[in-house]
Amino acid sequence: MDAGTNDGTISSAVFITATEPEPRKYGKPVVIGGILDHLCERLGPDNVHLVLVGRADIQRPDVPYRRHVLSKPGTVEQATSVLANVVLPPRFRPAGFGQAAGEHAGGRYRHPLQEAVLHSPALGSRIFSAVDEIQADLEIWDTVRMGQYVLERGETARDRSALWPGTSFGHQVKRRILYADDLFSERYDAMLKEQGGSGNPGGEFAKLLPGPAKRLLASPRVHRPLLRLERDLVAASETRQPEYFDGTYLISPEETARLQSKVPGANIGTLPPLLREPSNSRVRYYTGAPEFTFIGGFDYAPNRDGLDWFLKECRQAVQQVLPNVVINVVGPGTDAGLPSGEAWGGAVRFLGWVDDLDTVLNGSAALLSPLRTGSGVKIKVLEALARALPVVGTPAGVQGIDGNESSGLLVGQTPQDLAAAMLRATDPIRNQQLSAAARTAWDTKYSPAVVRRRYDDIFGLARPIPPETRPIQLPRL
Repeated sequence: MDAGTNDGTISSAVFITATEPEPRKYGKPVVIGGILDHLCERLGPDNVHLVLVGRADIQRPDVPYRRHVLSKPGTVEQATSVLANVVLPPRFRPAGFGQAAGEHAGGRYRHPLQEAVLHSPALGSRIFSAVDEIQADLEIWDTVRMGQYVLERGETARDRSALWPGTSFGHQVKRRILYADDLFSERYDAMLKEQGGSGNPGGEFAKLLPGPAKRLLASPRVHRPLLRLERDLVAASETRQPEYFDGTYLISPEETARLQSKVPGANIGTLPPLLREPSNSRVRYYTGAPEFTFIGGFDYAPNRDGLDWFLKECRQAVQQVLPNVVINVVGPGTDAGLPSGEAWGGAVRFLGWVDDLDTVLNGSAALLSPLRTGSGVKIKVLEALARALPVVGTPAGVQGIDGNESSGLLVGQTPQDLAAAMLRATDPIRNQQLSAAARTAWDTKYSPAVVRRRYDDIFGLARPIPPETRPIQLPRL
């Protein structure tokens, strides 16, 4: 791989995470993978490192960058950390119990669950030992879950002299960044406001929990009170950590603005996802078939909740205006179906994971995104725009995307609104206009060339090649 050019400010980078970046089958690995791809292109793969907290006993695919795997805390360590950092108020912790837990320049505090399950003084020392050995110019810490270690080291962006206990650090990092991803507190708040308040406060990190803890979180009597607690604790972390980094970046412009208002003195910005250009992204031939596609794994609660709501509440309104409608449901776990789909009389096809997504999308009038909760930018919506595919969705389903019809989006809140939007999308002339708007939005705001320039600014790298401006091929009528 060509290392590209660089202005000399940054010559090496390390990304610290507890999320497996491969395979890239859903949003978070896609974002991390895009960052790593860009760093490898600019710096050369030998100068890009991944410090991954996870299982050490599993096979992983080969990657071009250098991967360093650190074992996650064991079951006893996790239980001790949750007790010390979540359950017990700081003033009631016995001396030495959960050593270094919840301590920073501003005093003691309680960790959210997603931090506590990954908190361990021993792991912290191993992380910083690895980082010190790598001696990268650029450090990227993945969310508050990993950022907690920088905070407890007591080293703000203005003062990097304090050291993690029991270790030594002989290099001065040039740039330390917190990739905050989403405002998880807002996601949990939205889940609580929806009737039923479903959702696992362990989120992505529920995968790192032992079996008994996963089953406990799945209990309705546990997860809703815990969701309230997690919302409040993670909100505190989201405002506490930015001062310890040179920059804090979220995926959504709207969430960036809200966090800026809460932490006015910090450097907070937007880091859009770097997606690849689809192979046939500039050709669509839509002929008017009332076919729509929903994309989203059922292992993510907002996907399942949003589709279930749509199938239950919107069937009558949709079938009244589109009696021959077909809805494809694609994503991991979707082949199990939903009981709410039975009333549609075979119009809903639960396809599971499909290898050739383009074949499904090419015949669709639009992507369907009827989510009710969630946070950040929806990767599937950006992938639709890249394919010049219009999107019909709720406000939550297209969150983080600028524009409405000017970006190829038809947005509705009620069943009647969504049904009317779906009907409009099946008109070939209107669909052609929406298709062109979708691709223009991609080209000007979200394409690889645009995002790479943004990454170069954030990471202190050289400028990329100017963006392509090839014209889109409109569908034939």
